Amino acid sequence: MKCPGCGGRELEPDGDGLLRCTACGEIIDGGPEWGSFAAVPTKATGREAVAPPANDAPATSEHLLQQWQEAVRLHGTPGRTLLVASQEIERLADVMRLPLHVRESALELFSEALRRKLVRGRQTESVATALLYASVRLEKMPLTLDEIAAESRLERLELGRLYRTLVRELQLEIEPQMAADFLQRFAQKLKLGDKTVAHARQLLHRAAEAGYGQGLGPGTLAGSALYLACREAGEPRSQKQVAGVAGITEITVRTRYQELARLASDGGLEL
Repeated sequence: MKCPGCGGRELEPDGDGLLRCTACGEIIDGGPEWGSFAAVPTKATGREAVAPPANDAPATSEHLLQQWQEAVRLHGTPGRTLLVASQEIERLADVMRLPLHVRESALELFSEALRRKLVRGRQTESVATALLYASVRLEKMPLTLDEIAAESRLERLELGRLYRTLVRELQLEIEPQMAADFLQRFAQKLKLGDKTVAHARQLLHRAAEAGYGQGLGPGTLAGSALYLACREAGEPRSQKQVAGVAGITEITVRTRYQELARLASDGGLEL
């Protein structure tokens, strides 16, 4: 949004929904609190959500988040809430090196939650964190709840409860994560070869056919299968190394590895 008098973009609230141009002093009718925002369908929900106001340049990937933050600074409480949420999403996304489309999706989800008054009574940063994880799941990225929780200000159980509640309230359709989707990322960190990854993938496939792994987290299954595969493929890694990459404990690696190895020796995993 810019001043119709001088074309300046430095605008500040002047009360009663009005904006004042800091360059020429002209008072501009900002309309309703969200009047300068365009309602657009979100990728994540298919419903309308708050989007940054249009300007002369398209909302490219390099400038989208900056435009969003500049826009919400011009508005009242909803704007401040969105600003806090966008800052927390940015912080977590930077730490975890998440791509821009995941950040965009999280912002869209948060604006939808704000529109539905689902943020009321909850910590803004907590809702933003839970919806960033929802965005990760919607975009089918191989990241676990534990990994998000480790970088957030929430305990894992609290984050998990809030995530499930918001998914239900926003009526999001999120598919279960598959352990095989985590193999490549874990293997890259462990510097394992393609042969070992293929072997671990086959182990997971056979384990699923044998009914093993129900109720176990995808990171746990992927890490354990990789540990067994790398030992059998001649690329041994320590339980500590695998546990660190998978975000689980060494005891978990050892226990699940033993179960997989026992299943294989009993003929349950015919490779």
